[in-house]
Parts: sequence; structure tokens; C-alpha cells
Amino acid sequence: MGEAGNKRSATSSNKPTATNHMGIDIYATWRNQSDEEREKQFTGFDALKGHVGYLREAYHGEPYATRYFVKEAFEAQDHEARIDAKTLKERLPKTLGIVRDRETTIYQQKDEYQIWQMQKSYVDFYKLCQKREKESGEPCAIEASY
Repeated sequence: MGEAGNKRSATSSNKPTATNHMGIDIYATWRNQSDEEREKQFTGFDALKGHVGYLREAYHGEPYATRYFVKEAFEAQDHEARIDAKTLKERLPKTLGIVRDRETTIYQQKDEYQIWQMQKSYVDFYKLCQKREKESGEPCAIEASY
């Protein structure tokens, strides 16, 4: 699905819409991250890019999965915190539940595949952070931009 298909209004469930809503952007960074890897994170607000270290939630209302999943980044003065993969893994089940709640409540999403795609982005984000932590020996730095 293209970028426009991942942006939606709070009143639609399956219809792609281009929106200009502000939102929450989460970026993972790691030691020896290449410029190309960093550039792949600037996705035009594509909410399905967890595999490159980017998560996105529009300000359409609570609940916000990102605020739970990477809460240390929201609590930090500079909105950045190192969060180890073990912590992300422990939070993943509840996070996936929040994603489901958000999709079904705010977006009235009934399509299980669409819900799974949103959940998968968080799983992919965790897997990338786990891989980079294993390679470098240090947790990814997670930045919350909101």
C-alpha cells in the first residue's frame, strides 16, 4: 500500500485519504547507522514503516500505543532515550492490544488484515531494535517527535 493509503481520517475505515494531521513520530537510531538507513525513516508519515525504525500515530485521539511502547522517550527532557530490546519485547503484547483498540475504536477498522498491518509495524520496530542492539552491544536511542 502506498503512503497515501496509510493516512486516514478519523471518520473512514478502509478509504485512503490524504490528511495533514499532526502526529507522533518515533525514530530509532543506532551506532553506525548509515545516512541511507536514516533517510529511509523519513517516510512521509507512513505508519507501516516499523522495519526501518519509524513509527507514526496521528492525533486522532487516545489511546496512543507509542506513548506506552517507548514511554521513556516521552518522559525524557530531550524526548530521546535508550530503550533496550528486552523492555520493548515485554511491552509488545500490551502495545499490540492498544494498536487494536485504536484501530477499532478511532478508525472503526473491521478488516483484520489492516489491523494486523498496523500491529506488525510495532513488531518490526522491535525486531529492528533487537537486531541493532545485538550488533552494537547497546540499545537503540528512541526519539519521540510530537
